[in-house]
Amino acid sequence: MVNYTAQCPQVYLVSDGTGITAETLARSLLTQFPEVDPAWHRLPFVQTPGRLAGVFARAEAGPQPALLVATLANADLRAELRHCPVPVIDVFGEQIERLEGTLGLSAQSVSGRAHGMGDVSLYDRRIEALNYSLAHDDGLTVQDLSVADVVLLGASRSGKTPTSLYLAMTFGMFAANYPLVPEDLNQGDVPHMPEGLRGLGGRLVGLTIAPQRLAQIREGRRPDSRYASLAQCRAECGAIQDFFDSWQIPHLDVTELSIEEIATRVRDCMDVRR
Repeated sequence: MVNYTAQCPQVYLVSDGTGITAETLARSLLTQFPEVDPAWHRLPFVQTPGRLAGVFARAEAGPQPALLVATLANADLRAELRHCPVPVIDVFGEQIERLEGTLGLSAQSVSGRAHGMGDVSLYDRRIEALNYSLAHDDGLTVQDLSVADVVLLGASRSGKTPTSLYLAMTFGMFAANYPLVPEDLNQGDVPHMPEGLRGLGGRLVGLTIAPQRLAQIREGRRPDSRYASLAQCRAECGAIQDFFDSWQIPHLDVTELSIEEIATRVRDCMDVRR
């Protein structure tokens, strides 16, 4: 008999900071249980024993089963987790102790460092990279492309924009993107290199996608249009593949990849080419 209650556990994400780490870890772990559909409870900035006790009371009173995932840098708050009435995954606890033993140092137990401003120069670079990616989105301008760490090429709706923004926000990379449209591709037997992309060979990375998937995405944006038709998508995908092959541009198939996976592979590609 299926335990439907167990398939919808209550997961309390508790942090004395933003809670991003707790949520990322919990979601990653629970991907291994595809039959489970958790109810998520995000509880950031829990920085006092009183607030933590309130979380415990809420978890105990709510539906069961329940699980608490905690990223508490503060040692005093971590000590309170032993009073939690539901099972706890203490992300920092055991790991901090191991690191202290390995490094021979005591942790400072400062809240919010994982996703705070931290190194101001790195934070400022991420902001500058984000502004650059927004200004160079979808071929809006080809000026200053020589500044880019990477220029993503591909069909419209192949994931270029979200990947560029993720690269900027997460890694501080100056990522531009340029849509390869039929006007760029239908220039005779030899695929034409758009003027603004010339001389950028080492910075170019292509994204390819299956025509069926591209048509599905475009249909959601412009239903029943030529733009979304399978025939149009097949023609564009074929021409773009020829373009990448002719100009020897490294490319990856993003048909079944998440934005996080695409960004990580693009970053690795650029690291190899440096």
